[in-house]
Amino acid sequence: MELVSKNIDQLITSGGDERLDLLDNGLNKYYLNPNDFQGLINRGSCTCNTLNSFSKPIVNQVYSDVEGGKAYNELLAEHRKRLKDLLNYEGQDKFDIIFAPSGSDLVYLPILFANMLHPNKKIMNFLTCPEELGSGSITAAEGNYYMAKNQFDEALPKTGSLKTGLNIEVIFFNARSSSGHILDHKETLKREIALHPNEAKIGSLVIGSKSGIADNLTVIDEVEEDVLWTIDLCQFRNSKKLVNELLDKGCSLMITGSKFYQAPPFCGAMLVPKPLVKRLQNCKLESTAAYLKTMFSANDFPDSLMNVKQSLRSFNNLGLQLRWEAAISEMEALNELPNEVVNGTITEWNNVVMGELSKYPYFKLMPNQKISNQTIISFRVKKDGAFLDHQALRQLYKEILVNNHTISDQFDRLCIGQPVEYMNKSFIRMALGSFNLRRLLAKPAESRFDNDKRIIELIAQKIEAL
Repeated sequence: MELVSKNIDQLITSGGDERLDLLDNGLNKYYLNPNDFQGLINRGSCTCNTLNSFSKPIVNQVYSDVEGGKAYNELLAEHRKRLKDLLNYEGQDKFDIIFAPSGSDLVYLPILFANMLHPNKKIMNFLTCPEELGSGSITAAEGNYYMAKNQFDEALPKTGSLKTGLNIEVIFFNARSSSGHILDHKETLKREIALHPNEAKIGSLVIGSKSGIADNLTVIDEVEEDVLWTIDLCQFRNSKKLVNELLDKGCSLMITGSKFYQAPPFCGAMLVPKPLVKRLQNCKLESTAAYLKTMFSANDFPDSLMNVKQSLRSFNNLGLQLRWEAAISEMEALNELPNEVVNGTITEWNNVVMGELSKYPYFKLMPNQKISNQTIISFRVKKDGAFLDHQALRQLYKEILVNNHTISDQFDRLCIGQPVEYMNKSFIRMALGSFNLRRLLAKPAESRFDNDKRIIELIAQKIEAL
């Protein structure tokens, strides 16, 4: 296809699975149109984002540059370099980048790595926090298609097997107990891994689940077996320091630009540590990896993995790279601010929102809130003494997103985080994103959190009217 055969609004929602599609009402499955941000205040960056007043003109300019003749490969190289400049320390080059249409697509890559390094071996995937990962991650981890179509706009058998001939078993470790408390799986993981000495092993941990949970990473240092550690950082609410510490431990890192950094859905990337890249360079791409051709293009892979890249089709996914442009530009903008200012504002926002929630009888904070990521606040909702179930919260979420509200002179639309189900229970979320954070800092200190107070009041009024 021609690189600019679609207009920019079409491109923003192209080059991925069906979650990007706009329905007959002009909205995606999250009740948003990524191109429509007028009057919208977003406290749902953990779920879905739109373009905004900062990213829209930047994305428009890149589209114009490509329309004017800028090569796609040049744009791709720029994005790889800018991400490396942001995440490496000066003078270092610790990783190579594999792009993907979403975080869920990244789940297929550890399966590829395990198969290349240990051909003909059964693959054991030890996966934590399954109920708080992306919607397609569990299906993908089990070796099935999570999507009904791919980035090439080709139909796929959703939930059907990849038909790889691979033998994959996934052992799940739930994020929370029945009481909602966060579980520490370190010792259980160590025991389970030790029970499988002859299999290829993937350790799938998470830092920043849907509610901001972080696994106990000391397990990585305490397990002597050869494990492909893959860390889900897809919310990407993490420090540069942590990214480098994990790379130094040999972990592959799954990131996206479409959560904290508020690019439209979706844009994913795997940061593969250089030592693992070197191991993979010496491996043959097995026939069981044929499924790759249905999900990844040659441009998604770096030149350092030419043994994989050469087996894939050429495809220019401009929609994906426009979304990454929005994310990388936001990352660069936030990077200009002092860490102490950013972290201080996040802490203040977290304290204000939790304090406001405590004023109403309808809200109960999830346990261990203080040890999860401060940019996500998770809470259950109750009416007449009974907690709302998942279906009721889904309806509340929809009502909040599809209707207009009186929030401020500037905002009459609201986005919050969609409900998360666990143990037949459910909670909703408020999540602060990078653009939201920078916009807060532009306001006078005395009125900085007025909109957040109004949002909580508005949600309480919605519940009261149920």
